Amino acid sequence: MGQSSVWSRSNIANSTGSLELQGLEQTVFPECTEHPTPATVQTNQPEEKGQKNKRKGKKTDSSAPKRSKKNDTRRKDGSPDDCTGANNERSPLPAPPRISLRDLMEAETKLVFGDEQDITHKSLASTATQLMCQAAEIGGPPSGPNLSFLPQIDKWLDVALQDANSYYQQKKYATAASRFTAALELCSKGSVFEKPFNAGYEDICEVASFVESRIVACYLRMERPDPALLHSYRSIQLKPIRFQNHLRQAMAYRLLGNPCEAARGAMIADYIYWLSGGNNRHISKLIKLYWQGLLEAALTMEKNFSVMFTPWSGKPSSNIIEKMEEAFRKLHPAFTDYIFTDPRGGHLLPQTTDWSQPSSTQSYFLTLGFKRRNHGDFLHKLLHRRCPTFTGQRSPFTPPSYRDLEMMFEMQGKKILPVLDFIKCTKLSVGFSQGSGLIERLQYASVLGQLNRFREHTHVLQYTLAELAVAPYLQDISPSDTELLLALMADTMDTLEGKRPDQERVWNAMQKVEAVKEMLYQLEETYLKKKALRATKQQKAKEKKALKKLSLRSPAVQPQGQPNAVADPQPSHPISEPLPPAHKHLSSAKK
Repeated sequence: MGQSSVWSRSNIANSTGSLELQGLEQTVFPECTEHPTPATVQTNQPEEKGQKNKRKGKKTDSSAPKRSKKNDTRRKDGSPDDCTGANNERSPLPAPPRISLRDLMEAETKLVFGDEQDITHKSLASTATQLMCQAAEIGGPPSGPNLSFLPQIDKWLDVALQDANSYYQQKKYATAASRFTAALELCSKGSVFEKPFNAGYEDICEVASFVESRIVACYLRMERPDPALLHSYRSIQLKPIRFQNHLRQAMAYRLLGNPCEAARGAMIADYIYWLSGGNNRHISKLIKLYWQGLLEAALTMEKNFSVMFTPWSGKPSSNIIEKMEEAFRKLHPAFTDYIFTDPRGGHLLPQTTDWSQPSSTQSYFLTLGFKRRNHGDFLHKLLHRRCPTFTGQRSPFTPPSYRDLEMMFEMQGKKILPVLDFIKCTKLSVGFSQGSGLIERLQYASVLGQLNRFREHTHVLQYTLAELAVAPYLQDISPSDTELLLALMADTMDTLEGKRPDQERVWNAMQKVEAVKEMLYQLEETYLKKKALRATKQQKAKEKKALKKLSLRSPAVQPQGQPNAVADPQPSHPISEPLPPAHKHLSSAKK
């Protein structure tokens, strides 16, 4: 294992009382093979007065090591330097620079709206080179949708797209959104290409995803994140390999005040950009800058728990986890009522992630600490139950009452899902098991449907479809997981379309199966405990019986100081006793 460190949240109050993020604080651990032991903590020390640079007149810290331009790892854009590892175990790693709101907004504008320069729609195929142009300020190769291979689109769809784009260029975004929606309706009716039999399903999805992305751009320009988010889900479902779709989804989440999901969208966008063949390091660093800023915002917003990332490779032992949690107690003493360390690991940070070199990408273990135990005690099931369920339903095999549904809505929406979403906001592969957040969100959708919250119900199902569509690109899926993935997608789409309402969904069946398994495991544990208790009682009874028999067989113990004589109930000399009359007669006759 190489040099390790801990990344954690650190908030301080400024003079006005508001909170400002100080960046990801690092605790450097010395190089070790078994137990990480805290050595030093990197903090922002105040500069001493009078210590000035003679030539430039700037304040400097004489105790701080001098940084050379060659090994300087801090960039203006906040992105990690290509050459990492210049630090040794004696000097602390420099804290990454904070991403200001201005830099975050500039990066977002370049990434989300950078491919809209001079877009015209004489035809979707003829203008492919213009659609692929990135903004001049990004300075990268074409990164927009590659539509040059598509056949000629339908003439009515071409007219609708030209009309919509003209309104967009005039900044009449509401009218442009309605025109793009009309073009999308033409696509749904089959008016996509002039020769529809010459195009496949992927070609149709390419065009429909492009139109959906234009609708998202219109709503983002109007700062209406709710409809933008809904259309961004659909654009990802149709084309999950296009990284701009994930960036637009991230912006919609940021406008809605959910930087946690926005950070995950930026992380996926960075990975998809590399996976789809993007080789412009400037664009990748710009996405990482956006990802880092959103992650910092997510860390700042969390009030109920605090976070620490510890680099580690492999599966840590229980002793290592105890060391991690002990380091967390020292860093965050106010969040120690309940501490949870994700045993699966695999968390990623933008500062140490390089998709092109997996060997150099550092993975982390996540430790969460809660102010109150009841805010995170449900995570105890992830560690100590083989089939964890978080619904809290007392009778999982009977329909819940309206009051039970309200309690489940409050518990899942405000307590369980926010924590699970934060756990997965730094992980690409989350799987489809209990505790991944995906199954719990689908179960939450069932609760919303029974409570007649149809708008939220639709958003949750669309979100799940987008997650399921991009999942095969983020992780290796086994054959059993492939079957589960297809079943989840089919049931989710049927639920959205209102089909098969009387049949049970996969996630509800999984909930009941897990409840049955958990009940069987509990019965097994109860039986084994009672069996062990009975065996202990029987063993004690046997020992007690054996001691009783031994005490009956052994002679009585004489008191100390007396001869060791054995008491005999019959006298050893019968002459000493008076003889009966018959005995006296016989003795006199002998005489």
